[in-house]
Amino acid sequence: MSSSLDTSQGNGTLGKWTLLAMGVGCTIGAGVFSLVGQAIGITGHSLWLAFGLAIILGFFYNVPMLFASGSLIMDGGPYALISTILGKKYAGMYVVSFFLYFPTVAIYAISLGIYVHSVIPGLPVNVVAIIALTTFYIVNLFGMDTLSKFQNMMTAALVVGVATFILIGLGHIDFTLLSSVSNPDFLANGPKGLFQATCLLSFCTYCQYYLMFFSRHAKNPKKDIAFGMLGTTIVIVFVYLGVSVVASGVLPIEAVANQPLTYVAKKILASPIFVFFIICGPFMALATTINSVYAAYVQPLYSATQDGWFPESFAATNKKGSPWKILTICWASSMLPIVLGWDVSTIANTYLLTDLILGVFLVVSIAQIPKKYPGAWANREFGRKIPTWIFYVSVGLAGLVQCIIIYNSITSIKLYIVVITIIAFTTGVVYAIKKEKDHNVKSPMLDLSLETND
Repeated sequence: MSSSLDTSQGNGTLGKWTLLAMGVGCTIGAGVFSLVGQAIGITGHSLWLAFGLAIILGFFYNVPMLFASGSLIMDGGPYALISTILGKKYAGMYVVSFFLYFPTVAIYAISLGIYVHSVIPGLPVNVVAIIALTTFYIVNLFGMDTLSKFQNMMTAALVVGVATFILIGLGHIDFTLLSSVSNPDFLANGPKGLFQATCLLSFCTYCQYYLMFFSRHAKNPKKDIAFGMLGTTIVIVFVYLGVSVVASGVLPIEAVANQPLTYVAKKILASPIFVFFIICGPFMALATTINSVYAAYVQPLYSATQDGWFPESFAATNKKGSPWKILTICWASSMLPIVLGWDVSTIANTYLLTDLILGVFLVVSIAQIPKKYPGAWANREFGRKIPTWIFYVSVGLAGLVQCIIIYNSITSIKLYIVVITIIAFTTGVVYAIKKEKDHNVKSPMLDLSLETND
């Protein structure tokens, strides 16, 4: 059965609140609980400004995705959209190169290991990371229902934990440090440092679009995915800005630069509350992200296998409906950065480089929706009253965000990683061009009879 792209109702089980929990889980993770320390080291007390700019970049990138998810239902997420609009060859390039995402799952597990190690020094970071990756690999093997239940519980705990840190921390902040007017060292490394920190932090401000991967699992995709994406954006504004002002406004920069939030948390929280925060804050944030990212990464490869891009057996599912072979490859690949000893900043920039290069296919596809499917566009659930020209402006802004972050990623990571990424991407392109000629490879097609039946 080919993956599909249509404009009808979904048949899934995930409601809008579960999708919001999935969005929050995908987005809040390594960025706020590990990259914060890295970003402080780059830009100092102006962390909150860098986060604010990163949120704006992330929002600009996601606006076209909001329009797309409100117009079409995509079984296979962006892969189905690219395949339908640009054709099999480009969909093949996208989905074959999608394997490059798998190793970057390690960032969340390594970050979790750093936090556990900061509390229990006897536990090695890598051991904790491997245990975390394996645990949520197993959770995903139990199917979407079990996964979503875990996600809802962990996300609720996360919100409470982060709120505790922010509310108590506000009373300990020296606000004179957080303004360029009262603090001459506000921009620790000048505009360049602010730019680099903004690009690094964008890692955790634009992943709302991952909800598009759950189209076939949503009850009402055209409404609920947009709800989840917008809701996630609102949540991260409060979470990221709140955490950033506490993280950079309590202790001297030299005490918190390149360090996890435990240093600040120990300063502002009493021992019992500190333990509560560590469990409900960093642990839950990183756990929800590992859980939801595993689930998201499986979807396009599962659909692509059904379309013939990979051997049919690759999409084999267990009794719970989980494609266990794809999950197993993702789990094994996520061990590579741990073995190679990459730090979280390196993994984050590697991920950004991969995601935004592949995102070019997605943005170009979305730009063609109004002309390709005018009926679906006219009946979209998101932004129906917004003029189409504003949509095209949003596509242009998304492309600009891609260029900015890709440039920063290339200049921020080691040359051999850039070379390996280019080689892997080129291999995917060659494979896709050859495989496209295979008559067994299908391309999802929109049933135009459904286009106006909303």
